Amino acid sequence: MLETVTRVLKLAGRPMQVREVHLAAQQLAGESVLLASVKAALAAGTADLPPRFRRVRHGVYELASSRP
Repeated sequence: MLETVTRVLKLAGRPMQVREVHLAAQQLAGESVLLASVKAALAAGTADLPPRFRRVRHGVYELASSRP
């Protein structure tokens, strides 16, 4: 799920709300995806060193600029 969420944010090229990420991840995967899985991937990605995602504000995330 981490790679799917990363791809969603990369394709969007902008900060996205969790619900937007969830819907886009489902479209990308072509199947149902649990919202909890998307939230967990976003949380894990912000905790990475260096972080994969950056929390812009409550419920809104973007790719961290320190990652390629």
